[in-house]
Amino acid sequence: MSGMFNLARCVEQVRYDNYKVYNVRIDDLAQFKLLNSQEKSLQLSSWREARHLGESSDVMLPPQYQEAFESLLTTHNFTYRLKIDNVQMHIDAQRPKQRITSMEWTQFHTLDEIYAWLDVIEDRYPDIVTPFTIGNSHEGRPIRGVKISYKEGNPTVFIESNIHAREWITSATITYFIDELLVPRNPAVRDIAQNVDWYIIPVLNTDGFVYSHEVERLWRKSRLNSDPTGTCIGTDLNRNFDYLWMLTGADSDPCSQLYGGPSAESDPEISQLTAYINNSIPDGAIKIYISLHSYGQYVLSPWGHTALEFPEHYPQMMHVAKGFSDALYRRYGTVFTYGSSATTLYEVSGSGKEWAYAVKNIKIPYTIELRDKGELGFVLPPEDILPVAREVTEGFVGMIAAAREIDIL
Repeated sequence: MSGMFNLARCVEQVRYDNYKVYNVRIDDLAQFKLLNSQEKSLQLSSWREARHLGESSDVMLPPQYQEAFESLLTTHNFTYRLKIDNVQMHIDAQRPKQRITSMEWTQFHTLDEIYAWLDVIEDRYPDIVTPFTIGNSHEGRPIRGVKISYKEGNPTVFIESNIHAREWITSATITYFIDELLVPRNPAVRDIAQNVDWYIIPVLNTDGFVYSHEVERLWRKSRLNSDPTGTCIGTDLNRNFDYLWMLTGADSDPCSQLYGGPSAESDPEISQLTAYINNSIPDGAIKIYISLHSYGQYVLSPWGHTALEFPEHYPQMMHVAKGFSDALYRRYGTVFTYGSSATTLYEVSGSGKEWAYAVKNIKIPYTIELRDKGELGFVLPPEDILPVAREVTEGFVGMIAAAREIDIL
């Protein structure tokens, strides 16, 4: 497969010079439909969609359409503001002037660097770290994880990260957290390291992640080509799980960022993830399932497919989400909003947390959206890695404490 990997390196990197990101408020259905109808003609790229009328979408577009876009917004009485003036400037700031290939948390690391570090910790802590691989990606890359366990009989937390390629802060944060579990710097972290088993996949979407580093920084989806016309590539892997697949919040258009794939579990990343959980982790062992994302600062629980009803364990989900959010807040004052996906953010089906709850009966499943609230979105500077990682570590301590209070753990 090395030939295919080298091919990606020969492709010219996509640049975003003078691409702008606008924050646009959607006040009524007509505005919503108008914006959607212009997506292809103005090359609009959604960073974040408005969840309800009266709220805002973050939209990126290239320089040649900006005048027409602003004219459209003004003509139709949209309220809007410019958020990012030049996306490429922030991407350049994310790339280190001089790469440090060994693992640390002052820069965003590549998949190769993350995997080299996994090799190091597996060698250094053989009694605590058990490596696992769920299988290979569409392009043949191993999808690696680590189990961190200090003793037998612990309850289990499962975390998958970077299912969306461009959300680099997720793998940066979770690798820091792994490091904390191995060398705990305070008693509270030592407690959750020693008394909980952690299964962590730092980069689930390996193909997309490599592509976002080497070719197209803002790539979101997988790299599976299932478009019958051959025009568009990739599945939104967090719409590809086999629970109420394609019911809502996903798209059947292969060119959409929310494309759910040609069928449930069409992508090997998802079919192998669910197979690994089904076959390699004892049924009922996983007490908490987390899908780590950015951005928006949310802790989102089921249900995603409906705002009209809540799951049976919703009160417990909210208790533990509050524990996470309150503990995280105490570090730097970062506010996280918690609630069900459908009532808090938007309707979604076929996502990891919905599958975890409905199919695997894991009572506490979340999508956690890390910083920020959209000022820089996917292009957070590397200086933000340590603050984000530290507050999330505090959040996990609070999450475990809250789960213990209600006998989840």
